Amino acid sequence: MALELGVNLPVGADGSRSSTASAQTVLAASVAGVDDTLAADIMRARDWRHRYPEYFTRILVAEAQSGPAALQIARQGLAAARSHYVVVAADGTQEPLPSAVTRRGLDLRTVAVSGHDERVRELVVPHRGENLRGLALLRQLDDWVRRGIVEPTFADAVGAVVRNPDWLDLRGHTFALVGAGAQMGPFAQLVQWGARVAAIDLPRPDVWKRLLSVVRESAGTMYVPVHADHEDPVEADIPTRAGADLMTDVGPLVDWLAGLSGPMTVGNYGYADGVLFVRLSMAFDALLEGLRSRRDDLSVTYLATPSDVFLVPMNAVDMAQERHSRQSPLIVAGKVAHAMSAGRWFGPNYGRGGVIETPTERFGVVSAFIVAQGPNYAMAKRLQRWQMIATRADGILTSVHVAPPTRTSSVHSNPIMAERQRLTAYVGIETFDAPTTEAIAGAILVHDLHNPASPANPANPLGHPHEAFMFAANPGGRWRVPFDVGSTVPLLHEITGVRLRAGSLIRDLSAHVPGLDRLPGLGRLGTSTD
Repeated sequence: MALELGVNLPVGADGSRSSTASAQTVLAASVAGVDDTLAADIMRARDWRHRYPEYFTRILVAEAQSGPAALQIARQGLAAARSHYVVVAADGTQEPLPSAVTRRGLDLRTVAVSGHDERVRELVVPHRGENLRGLALLRQLDDWVRRGIVEPTFADAVGAVVRNPDWLDLRGHTFALVGAGAQMGPFAQLVQWGARVAAIDLPRPDVWKRLLSVVRESAGTMYVPVHADHEDPVEADIPTRAGADLMTDVGPLVDWLAGLSGPMTVGNYGYADGVLFVRLSMAFDALLEGLRSRRDDLSVTYLATPSDVFLVPMNAVDMAQERHSRQSPLIVAGKVAHAMSAGRWFGPNYGRGGVIETPTERFGVVSAFIVAQGPNYAMAKRLQRWQMIATRADGILTSVHVAPPTRTSSVHSNPIMAERQRLTAYVGIETFDAPTTEAIAGAILVHDLHNPASPANPANPLGHPHEAFMFAANPGGRWRVPFDVGSTVPLLHEITGVRLRAGSLIRDLSAHVPGLDRLPGLGRLGTSTD
């Protein structure tokens, strides 16, 4: 029962909480009046677990038609979600989601822990065993752009932070981080730059010990939420008394954050498996709505996943198509595989439907879903995307950054995802280490807070709301590689499997034929990397 409490899906007519039914209800409502045929198709969809990318992509195409259409879909989707999802009380009763802000289960108070180290005064990005800064970092940015790993505006934004180190002085600014202990979050960078961080994470002592260790060796301050009925803890006791669960404690957390000094930037870096991720996204939505009603100094930050569907600039399409026209061994082999498989393998990155035209613009469409991640992951991320589109339209500075594929513990715990990251390197996708992703995500946030010309600033008009996602994107090269990654991984997986099986055979035979494994090429068959 404890897992049911707080923000949750409603109970359906059959007595179950169906994430599929909930997603279809909300998604269909989002496009009502924009594409009624799509709305009907969503409600009739079957095999949702495997076909969900088709419908999320069609929603994006509907959003692409115009800025007003994108905003209408975002607002309708959020309105439907807010009326659909519920709060489950301790007695099992359901209440409307907005009641999460007014529910009071506990009182929180603040314990402030400050570091005493020197403030870091320049941008430092750890990358492959080096700490890049200054000219070395600028050269790395140029290299990423040249290889199509990052969008040119990413290098512009990070380069601006390198050239304006005073932007890194975050003293006097508060960041409220949901999932403060997350690997992908900017906690460590923010406190190194002198920020105040209101840390929100679950009551897990190991997480709070790590955060305390980081902040002690920084120039920043961490605001820790502890239960008000606890005595003022000595620092050694903080890890066992700190934390709150956003899904059950939205109201107390709104009260807590409303009382802290600002200006305040709110970011959601939390992650949970399966439907819990959807619930977490809606709990954050309730938190943000509650804070917006009580503070006028808010900005918002959002870390987007690269495994989604995006509108992309046409110069990314042009680069991918130019690469596909080359005669390199990989391109030739890929085209042969495409022909021999009747188009199933190694399709071009922007094939049929890969470019769409609106009355005013042309965009590329990249569908980078990883079906193994599941529809709940896609739904959680779509809710977050809608939140950011609507928040910026409401005049609130909204920093959005498409993060790269990253080696995190959650990826390594999923063998399918870990194998995919390894295989995609063959076609030009670069997977980043977590410390690198954290540092550059922090740099993009700093840029957006300080550069008045940033698209994050709602005073700057955009041609289309989705241009915010194109700016400073780092999809790890996915937008500019010559082949559609989804159609290359299955064949690469088969080739790797054959190679590993052949390697096993060679090792077995070598026991009977000495020296066989030392013949040119054969000794490498049993390795997992080239």
